Amino acid sequence: MLTQVQQTYPQPIAYAYTNIYRTRSQAEKLDQILRCAEVTTRYLCALAIASFAAREDATVSPPPALTEFRGNLAFGHFLSVVQAISSLNTCHPLQPLFSQCFLNKKSIAKGKLENLLTLRNDVGHDLRGLNETRAITILNTQNPLTTLEEVLQGVISLCELPLFLVDTQKPIRRVMHVVRLLLMGEQSEPMPEEIAICEWFSDDKKLYVGTNEGALLLYPMLVWGLECDRAAQGIYLIDKIATEILTYKSLAAFSPPTMSPIPDDLLRVLAGESVPIEAIKLNDGRSFLEAWKERQELIITGKTNVSLNIGWNELDRSTLKWYSNALKVRVNLEIFNEQGITIDWNNPVEVICQILLDGRGEVTTDDLHQLTLLFGNRKEIRRKIGREILDLRARLTTEGRWDKREELTENLLQSLRKAIDFITQHNPIEGLSTDNLQTPTGSADYIGVREALINLIIHQDYKDQRTVSQIELEPHRTIMVNAGASLVSKQDLMNGGTSTARNPLIARALKLIGFAELGGSGLREVHRVWRDAQRRPPNVSTDEQHNRFRIELDSRPLKIIADTFWKQRLGVTVTPEAAKILGLLGNAPAGMTLDTICSGTGASSDDVIVMCQSLQKQMLIDYETEVYKLKPHLLELAREAP
Repeated sequence: MLTQVQQTYPQPIAYAYTNIYRTRSQAEKLDQILRCAEVTTRYLCALAIASFAAREDATVSPPPALTEFRGNLAFGHFLSVVQAISSLNTCHPLQPLFSQCFLNKKSIAKGKLENLLTLRNDVGHDLRGLNETRAITILNTQNPLTTLEEVLQGVISLCELPLFLVDTQKPIRRVMHVVRLLLMGEQSEPMPEEIAICEWFSDDKKLYVGTNEGALLLYPMLVWGLECDRAAQGIYLIDKIATEILTYKSLAAFSPPTMSPIPDDLLRVLAGESVPIEAIKLNDGRSFLEAWKERQELIITGKTNVSLNIGWNELDRSTLKWYSNALKVRVNLEIFNEQGITIDWNNPVEVICQILLDGRGEVTTDDLHQLTLLFGNRKEIRRKIGREILDLRARLTTEGRWDKREELTENLLQSLRKAIDFITQHNPIEGLSTDNLQTPTGSADYIGVREALINLIIHQDYKDQRTVSQIELEPHRTIMVNAGASLVSKQDLMNGGTSTARNPLIARALKLIGFAELGGSGLREVHRVWRDAQRRPPNVSTDEQHNRFRIELDSRPLKIIADTFWKQRLGVTVTPEAAKILGLLGNAPAGMTLDTICSGTGASSDDVIVMCQSLQKQMLIDYETEVYKLKPHLLELAREAP
């Protein structure tokens, strides 16, 4: 049962169940059994609410258990919703499955969650103070683990529905594609995968469950958020419902999600608002459930390796020790003390296992690949990716042969340190060093190179053996190229914020030691500091056909040509391109939208946004309700402009 749940059940259930086998005492084991029962019920409750919201007859009123689903929520509240929706005689997507699991007399899950709830209430909610003798007695006489496993086996038809996060959506050669995270198995943040679909999803950054008919939206019962104390992203389950605020709980983190849904989003669903199933399938005609069952079969039959032991002896000891020491400085010890976790801080393997891997002794093949990239020796690195990690080049002029070149085959952490040394040797940057890389602020050069370098490490496609990542240094110019086209649009790159990394474990490893920001400042910050320093804009390009990403940083000052009219009449410095915007707005007192200004000037939306932001800072224009307006006292003057 352990392997099946650990590798193929929805992530919250798989994580909670696997924790049972990581406990160090019988009292902890009993606690984790009952926690898993509650997590399972919370997850099934989210499915039930989402399915009822997609009912065929939207006029059917929600049951009292749903309309009264308020306040501080506990095991019993979630179970009441599951029972109520299972008993409804109305058609909704998962109605046959809930009826089969909880009403059918032959179901082995029938009545078992109620038994576990009774046990939870009998022993109390905080079992950490329970003595070993009583815990052993309960485990032996009432056998709650067997009861829990009967529940998990009895609801397998609901747990086979694939849970996934829709991260981003984009068209590629006229075919709709989505970057998603398949959240089946205990891994909290798997590597993203790109799939072709037949229709767009209604929204990004939301959790769905796949069926044969399409996809059910689980938001806002379940949300995806940044777990700050773990430097990772993960699933949050609803925990408290109030008119003013929704409170969510993570299975592994103590911090709340960085952004919670507004209460009305959930209250409307509880009041009976209809949220139809999204009739989306894969572009090849298969449903999400069909595609998952094909993969599930390979996992169960052992034809696909999902969970592997970590060969710590095959990793580089000096890198493990260096990273372990870096973690000690950054980690919040209170979090581990509150969880009752003790760590031997002199044992690098134990430190990394507990903090970076959340205590897991086995990892997925993707995670093992990333661990090898982070900590492996040269031989293993070469075997894994079949090429160098980095190709460093420098020359004293803008033309001719490279004066200095280094090809790195060390692991990522060693290569990162060597790359920083190479950059500071040939293009010295104040503050740039491995010891100082935790500092997020500094000069434009420091911020630009730091962001580009970390981006190269985190988002590189290490399975692409054709392209070796390059760092090219010339006078006044730094160019970084890596395998792996951007997983998000150029606009999203500019906007920054939390994004899904191509290599989530590598990203988390760097965030935990402060080398990368939790929220992701992104290239937006690079553009800002470059603009403030009045330099030529960074040149960022992504090439999906050749699977490459490139950023060029030119530190030479941007020659600003001021428009004569505005300089003479008002004493302000605006470019001729920005003067065109002022002229357009002078003839439109009601203002103009971004699209209209782009049409009138011929400039791109990115360029227009930058120019308008500058004009706002100069107090020449305003921005209200998506419309740009010239300051009223400048309307007459603008009409005089040539």
